[in-house]
Parts: sequence; structure tokens; C-alpha cells
Amino acid sequence: MKKHQWIATLLSLICTGLGMFYIGTPGMIIGGTLLMALQGAALFIFFMTLGFLGMLIGPIAIGLHIIGLIIPVIYFNYRSPKKPMFDEKRRRQLSSPWKIIVRTVIGLALFAGAVYAGYTYGSAPFMKTAAEKRVVQEAAESYLEEKYNEPFKVTDVDYTWAIGSYNLRAHPVQSPELEFTLSSNEASPPSISNDTYLNLLWGQQLRDRLKPLLAELYPDQAFADAFVNADIDTVERNYNQLANAGGNVSQNIRLIVFADLTADNLAQEKERVLELIRRLPSVTVPGETDLHIEYYGADLKTPDRVKKLEQDLDMNGKQSTHIFREFDISKITSTDDIEIRGLE
Repeated sequence: MKKHQWIATLLSLICTGLGMFYIGTPGMIIGGTLLMALQGAALFIFFMTLGFLGMLIGPIAIGLHIIGLIIPVIYFNYRSPKKPMFDEKRRRQLSSPWKIIVRTVIGLALFAGAVYAGYTYGSAPFMKTAAEKRVVQEAAESYLEEKYNEPFKVTDVDYTWAIGSYNLRAHPVQSPELEFTLSSNEASPPSISNDTYLNLLWGQQLRDRLKPLLAELYPDQAFADAFVNADIDTVERNYNQLANAGGNVSQNIRLIVFADLTADNLAQEKERVLELIRRLPSVTVPGETDLHIEYYGADLKTPDRVKKLEQDLDMNGKQSTHIFREFDISKITSTDDIEIRGLE
């Protein structure tokens, strides 16, 4: 009996009510089924209330699990001298391995079904099926290919139930490093919009134009990223042609600079920033330019980090020592207009 008690206890720890199916009396099976159904219902209510009842549902679910654990323990430790046939009946109940296996498998299937149903039906109003996401994915890829006359691959489709829209990530098949975002509604057929492909493509071209200037002013110190907005109606891939496209252009340039700034060299750095601002119009197209510079200690510049920065301008949680930010560099006329703020 000790062996059976430990097995029933272990099964009850793994799945609510499973130890009761292992025991297998009609009452235990009914009780185990009830506990499993209540677990599924608790999960359903949790999702339907967006987790706001978690503080209530959580203790209830834990309580159901504990009940399913206590009942087998009581069953195996119950002794009644007035009912001598009880122990014999219990022994016979646990004497057939194949019946035990069948009951346990049925119980496991019911538990999995209850959890699956609770999750599926509870989360259904706030999620989309794989088939529904695939429809949006195919519509987005067709839209992009028709618009830009080249193949694209949509790599991620996320549904936001609160606003009834999809957020997608995609990249050109020929340039997988150029990953951009776009949106879709949940209509049938889906309507695709807000793709940032050209913004990133123009930014990539601007970043390439910046490299010689940065190599001159910040030799082996600066890494750049850029994002360009242009309110034009045509598909213009060439950043240089935006000046002739007839729309307003705004450019965001972000730099990461490895330099140990101190009170002694801060004035010199302001002069360098001013020179950068004066020469930026030679590489940008006419329009508003936003310049953002983050400074990091020179000791953080390692070969591995440089390799990563060339792919993605992310310092992975490292704290910058100083920053400079000007949303319209045309306002900067002298070093007096430049504020490099220390963050340490």
C-alpha cells in the first residue's frame, strides 16, 4: 500500500486530481473529474477577465490542487475496524496494473483537455488562430511585393485585441538585415498600412553617407543609425532624390560615441559637435534634422561590441555617461547652444 500511496501522491502533485483517477473508485473518478473541470473553469475566468481576478483565481486554483492531493492521502491512511471489507476492496482496486494505467491515462487526458479548453476559450477573444495570422501574413507579403516590386518575408505577426489590429515585422528577401514594421486591421481581406520599409532604407543610405564624415571627426569612435521620414506620394527608393520629391523630409540621426568626457575636454567635444552640425547638411537632404549623441566610456569599445553595433545600435543596458540631443540642428549656431549633459 505504501508504494501506491506514494505514486498517487506524486500524480496528484503533477496534475490536479490525477491521483484520484489512479485510485479509481467511482467516487474518486467523479471527484477527480470535478476538480479538473473546476481548474479549467478557473483558467477560463482568468483569461476572460484579462488576469484582473488573478489574486482571487490563483488561490482558488491552488486550493483545488491541494484538495486533489489531500484526498488520496486520507484514502490510504483511513482505517476502520468496523469495515473489514474496506481494506480488501481497496487492495483489489489496486491489484490490476493495466486498469491502473488505463484510469491514469484517462485522468491525464481529462486534465489536459480541461486546461486546454480553459485556455483556448478564455483567450480566444483576445488572440488569433495560426490560420488567421497566416491570412494576414500572406496579404502583407502580397501587398509589399506589389508596392515595391520585390519579394518580402513577414517574420512576425502579433495581434493586439484592444485596438483590433496586427503588428507585423518583415524584411526584403534579398536584404534580411533590413527588418521593418507594418500594420494590418482584422478585416477580410486585411488592409495593410504603415510600413516603414522606405524609412529604414533611406536611413540605411544616410548612414552610409555619414560614415566618411564620422571617420574624420570621430576616428574609430562613433557608430551611427538613421531614420528618415518623407511625406511623399510616390515610391522613391533613392534617399538622394528626396530633395526632388516635393515633400517635407525629417531625419533622425543617432550616434554612439566611445569617449571619456571630463571637465577638461568637454569644451573640445562641444567644438567637435558644432563642426559635425555645420557639416551635416553636406550629407543630408534639405529638411529638419534631429541629432542624438550618446557617450560611453572608451573601455566599453570591444571588438565583439563593435561587431554588434554595426548590425544593431544597441548597448544592451549599458549606461551612457553623457548625452546630447537637439531636435532641430538648424537652431545650433555656436557652442553656447550645445548642452552635453552628464548622467553619472
